Amino acid sequence: MGAYEGRHALIFAAAPETDYSYIRAFLGEHPDALIACADGGLRHARALGLHPDFMISDCDSMPETEGDEVIRLKPEKDDTDTQSCLREVFRRGCREATLVCATGGRIDHMLANLSLLEEAREMGGRLTILDSCNRIVLHEGGREKFIMPSAYRYFSIVPLDAVLTGVTIENAKYPLENGRVTRAGMVSISNEAAPGSSFSVTIEKGAALIIFAHDPARRP
Repeated sequence: MGAYEGRHALIFAAAPETDYSYIRAFLGEHPDALIACADGGLRHARALGLHPDFMISDCDSMPETEGDEVIRLKPEKDDTDTQSCLREVFRRGCREATLVCATGGRIDHMLANLSLLEEAREMGGRLTILDSCNRIVLHEGGREKFIMPSAYRYFSIVPLDAVLTGVTIENAKYPLENGRVTRAGMVSISNEAAPGSSFSVTIEKGAALIIFAHDPARRP
């Protein structure tokens, strides 16, 4: 049994962020979350007055380290600090993780962070990515039910594979039955469901991101 068995990890990446209201809301719902920082993510944790349980860093974006436990890495490596941090908290027993401060700034890092949704599932865990406008989860196929969060207006299906087949959307504003959704010319953006209602998405073949979103002017 790992040291973090049963705990939900909140992982801070180092992307630019100025709006911490969504993180405060998450902490209000998960007051016992394990706080993990990937290198410069420490700045964001400190801005919220948080002391990390765990930090992993190569010190290339922030020279300081802090935490009950700190793992130092060399800057010359294949994995990003955020990727290493996710792997480590799962290796130590976490099975649920939420990644924040991960979508602003460099697009290459944002795309790499989105790929962690698939890597988390391969490690037997589940990852959610949050920012001030979006909540992103992985749909790896089959039928999944969702509750439309009241903080968001839209949900979109963004294919990870070139083609999704057998796509069925039930109990949403724009239903679909046994459809075909392609990554090039996708038609599955900005669907809607009533706040608090249940809807389902079935994908017979392929994987996708489910992105809950609201416009920037609509703060949760």
